[in-house]
Amino acid sequence: MTIAELHRQPLSVLPKDVFSLPAESFVDAWAKALDLTEVDLTADDRLSLANAIRGGTNRLRVVDALKARRPVPSSLSGLSGVHALRREPDQFAMVENFVRFAREDDAAFLRYAFSRICGRDPTSAERLGLEFDLRRGVLTRTAVVKRIVAIARRDGQTAYWDTLLPENDGEGREAADLSNANITPSGLLVNSDGEAVVVFVREVEGVGWMIGPELLRQPLQINDGNWSVQSGWLLTGPKRTFADGDWLLDIDLIQPQTAKLDIEIVANSGLDFLQAITLAGSFSGTVCVAVKREHRFIELRVRIHERALEDCWLRPRNISMRRVP
Repeated sequence: MTIAELHRQPLSVLPKDVFSLPAESFVDAWAKALDLTEVDLTADDRLSLANAIRGGTNRLRVVDALKARRPVPSSLSGLSGVHALRREPDQFAMVENFVRFAREDDAAFLRYAFSRICGRDPTSAERLGLEFDLRRGVLTRTAVVKRIVAIARRDGQTAYWDTLLPENDGEGREAADLSNANITPSGLLVNSDGEAVVVFVREVEGVGWMIGPELLRQPLQINDGNWSVQSGWLLTGPKRTFADGDWLLDIDLIQPQTAKLDIEIVANSGLDFLQAITLAGSFSGTVCVAVKREHRFIELRVRIHERALEDCWLRPRNISMRRVP
């Protein structure tokens, strides 16, 4: 299991000897770990998978089959803005996740914020300076969170802040603050119809592929005019906040007829799924993505399924999102 698949890790702890268990116990252990109910995985399904193991099927393939049975994330049903604040605080900092922590203890607040955003404790100088400014009222906790995000970026980490508060919350928005997740993504442009378009990947004739600079990707290795790819995450990013409303996800790609890949649009560090589809073979079409006010740190994820060696290529002619006027 690769680091790119951590979001698919079991929900419960597995026995250390899980791969040594009998077929039925192996299936039951993974079903429990993945929180599969009798509706998700019937008794007949469990027996079928156990028989497949007895018949020589690789147990890792059975695990993949079980993971595919996990229910559609409840976030697809629509959630309130409060849910967006329940995500685990990290370097993609929702201001509200931090300012309410230990209201009467600024030192504890600073240690918590630095630990979550920077992955370390504040230095003595950082702690004393920020704590002194908080005590004098020179800085608010919101401003301190933004400063800590800036420190994380200075340390070489990818970090942004965002808030559900209105723009006139007293802090104001600094147009030059590159740590603000509302700053326009680098791949955004306006097309001839006046629509705002975020380009993730686009083939430019005679040039190659234009790939959003804020996206993480597999190495761009070209073979016979196609992108040589491996199983796992191909593209992820940019984890920026888009304007709320309806967006259209345009997809135009060529791949072998039997090849599959997943395309997901998620928000709040993967807590909310806005769109999730699996494509088999080549595809050209458009799907709708509804972005709500509570959807922050939006990210495109493209994941390549296991495929035969001769099929390890992809030609993404266009993957972009345009806002419906």
